[in-house]
Amino acid sequence: MEDEMDASHAQDAQEDAAARRPSGLIGAVDNVLRLLRLFEHHEVLRVNQVARDMGLSRSTVHRMLTTLGHHGFVEQDEFSRGYRPGPSLVDLGLAVFRNFDFRTAAHAALTRLRDLTDETVHLGVLRGTDMLFLDGIESRRVLRTGSRLGWTLPAHATAAGKAILAALPEEELGTLYPTGQLEAATPHTVTSLEVLRKQLAETRELGYAVNTAESETDVSAVALAVRGKDGRPRAAITVTAPRSRAVGTWAATTAATARPVIENLEKQMH
Repeated sequence: MEDEMDASHAQDAQEDAAARRPSGLIGAVDNVLRLLRLFEHHEVLRVNQVARDMGLSRSTVHRMLTTLGHHGFVEQDEFSRGYRPGPSLVDLGLAVFRNFDFRTAAHAALTRLRDLTDETVHLGVLRGTDMLFLDGIESRRVLRTGSRLGWTLPAHATAAGKAILAALPEEELGTLYPTGQLEAATPHTVTSLEVLRKQLAETRELGYAVNTAESETDVSAVALAVRGKDGRPRAAITVTAPRSRAVGTWAATTAATARPVIENLEKQMH
């Protein structure tokens, strides 16, 4: 009788919760996320409690917790048999916090570099073979390059992309570009992996990457990689300018100005 009452209560609660949720949700994923959010209010979760709060059967909740436990998102207490947040869930939360902290510190570095160079600056990360620009601060000059915040551009056609690619192990390049052929964004874009490797070797020698009309015909850029504690590139910071100003020793001078700003950012990350 008690099981029947529990089942009836669970069904009523589940139907009520389903009525409040928007269409298009994936039920199993929605349930797992709802379960994890219970840790916002409970230090320990028990199967009966979760089943009651979520309107699910105890067998369903047990399978969910077993799956989460397999991936380290929860762990079961040996004595109480309750479930606590596992190491994977804790690590995920810390990673999100560190990323947020990095974005905050990086924005301050971008502001500093914009003020030093009086040119537009960007923060970008590698996503596959593309660069995604997460932040940007425009120059105050009338003639300037605009912010590329939210833009995605081919990594091999950008200074930021080449700064990161140059910091990767050689074997990773072959994995990223298995055909050896590269997309041309402008007539100046490198289109073969062989030539790109030569550019990356020069980037490593100089300590910075350059882009002269390779992603946009009227834009030049210089970029340096931002390395994490493990030495791998985590992002890149780019200074961009109209080609009319990026002449002579502009790239080397700009890179020299950017280097201490980026080194200070890396120290904050470590």
